Amino acid sequence: MLYAILVTLCCAALIAVPSVLLWRVRRQARGRSVPPTAEDFPDVLGVACLLGGVERVADTVITAMHADGRVTVRDGKVAVGDATAHNAVERALLKHCGAGWSNSLRIVVRELRRDPLVHAIGRSLEKLDMLLPRGVQAHWERVARAQTAALVVGAVAGVVLLFPAAFRPLGVVLLALALAGVLARVAYGPHKSCDPYTDFGRNVVRLINTDASWNRKSVGEHPGGAAGVVAVHGRVPDKKLRAQLIEATRTRTTHRAGATSRTGRSRGSSATTSSSSSTSSTATSSASSCGGAVLDTGGDSGTSGSGHSGHSGHSGGHSCSSGHSCSSSSSCSSGSSCGGGGCS
Repeated sequence: MLYAILVTLCCAALIAVPSVLLWRVRRQARGRSVPPTAEDFPDVLGVACLLGGVERVADTVITAMHADGRVTVRDGKVAVGDATAHNAVERALLKHCGAGWSNSLRIVVRELRRDPLVHAIGRSLEKLDMLLPRGVQAHWERVARAQTAALVVGAVAGVVLLFPAAFRPLGVVLLALALAGVLARVAYGPHKSCDPYTDFGRNVVRLINTDASWNRKSVGEHPGGAAGVVAVHGRVPDKKLRAQLIEATRTRTTHRAGATSRTGRSRGSSATTSSSSSTSSTATSSASSCGGAVLDTGGDSGTSGSGHSGHSGHSGGHSCSSGHSCSSSSSCSSGSSCGGGGCS
């Protein structure tokens, strides 16, 4: 009898400990308990990171500086006309243009996506409870696997203890605990998709995508101008810039199909995805989380509009880090999904 009681206690502990851990991680994944408002929106680069990852951040900052004439993009080259930077990511872009203030667009895009200042945006979004901290998703999945194994052991032990009449009450207790563990697994288990959003972050994404001003597709009407359109919709409105980005991405994907962002989730390039609806047949972006912006092939070509909105302000040290993948929103390669949008 003592042996049966010890087995019951051990199995109960095996089930209870990972179940409690699942509950704790799930609480962390909820983020803030209050519903988000427009005041919670990050700046333009933060929105780009949240919705499309590091790829879209790169597209957004290039679009912002191109829209107000600080850089020009011609024949696959980025040339600096005005070395004024309004935030850390723009300073990174200028740095990657080199001492001669000119560099290949392909190289600039590649280096921006790798730059720590860009990946810092994702960490800032973690602090705002919009993205899961680095490693939480993997830890969550490990705990879920451990709990599943414990449930199997507990259920088998419970069934075995049912047969001797003297131990039947212990078997019933174990089976009841196993059932409770199954319910905990359903309620607190990890997200089915590998997106990095907290519940709060997912609500922010939903709010951005439905906000009357931020959801505008016209450069002149969007509060973030051309950069805001790219950040939210993943569309590069300027046709010439779009073509240059598509070409740069095609060149890049010839050597490497798909980039990997913060959590190791690969993101498709903004340019590649958009080109699918145009005459060019570019390489498809790898499905992943924080995809880049979709380069619209049919929109207007206006480049007016500043890259900074009242909301956007300066992105300062923010950036997107590759762990969070990114974004489920409408966007370039972001529609994809091992993840939603973050970039940390």
